[in-house]
Amino acid sequence: MRSPRALLAGALLALLTGVAAGLLLCQDGICRVIALDRAGLAWFHALRSDGTDRLAAALTWAGSLALLLPVALARAAWLRRQQRPWQEAAFVPAALLGTTLLVHAVKLLVMRPRPDLFPTGLPLPPDLSFPSAHTAQVLAVVLALWWQPGRPRPAAIWLAAGLALACVVAATRLHLQVHWPTDLIGGALMALIWVRALAGAMPGASRICGCGRYPGTTQSDPP
Repeated sequence: MRSPRALLAGALLALLTGVAAGLLLCQDGICRVIALDRAGLAWFHALRSDGTDRLAAALTWAGSLALLLPVALARAAWLRRQQRPWQEAAFVPAALLGTTLLVHAVKLLVMRPRPDLFPTGLPLPPDLSFPSAHTAQVLAVVLALWWQPGRPRPAAIWLAAGLALACVVAATRLHLQVHWPTDLIGGALMALIWVRALAGAMPGASRICGCGRYPGTTQSDPP
């Protein structure tokens, strides 16, 4: 770890960003519905059918910790088998778990209820609404794979594909009426801040692109 202080500062910045955004929406125990939230949920509600609800309920799992964590851990185990540095192997799981912890901390501080403007497409999750954990988690993994220090940066098409997946997950949360649009924005901002801070604190992280190198690696190494 190159800079624990920088990592702590990034975590605090992500936390404060989430809390500040949440307090703009919820004050004194009262959460208001702004025009963006109302219009966004109304638009997705107009698109709903039994078929689209089933599709959204399936696709939304791409942002679930139950799916993303095993994938991240399996990748970490594979990198260690390839004798990659432990910081490199642990980077994606750390990005994911750090995002999850920060997001759920903000949920408890902001206490924003789930949407109730329209019927939901699945049973409401038991936790709170702001920010969206699914959106934050899938974006954290995408950004971690792109910014990971010590690895050649993947082709831009992979970043585009990852961001498209994150957008799909975010859209499913709105389609299923389990999040407000501002929940998605808050989750995305927190993931961006945390993963960038984590990348900057890792050895070999010389630039935001994640092209820093560990000793003994070459640009021809596989991503």
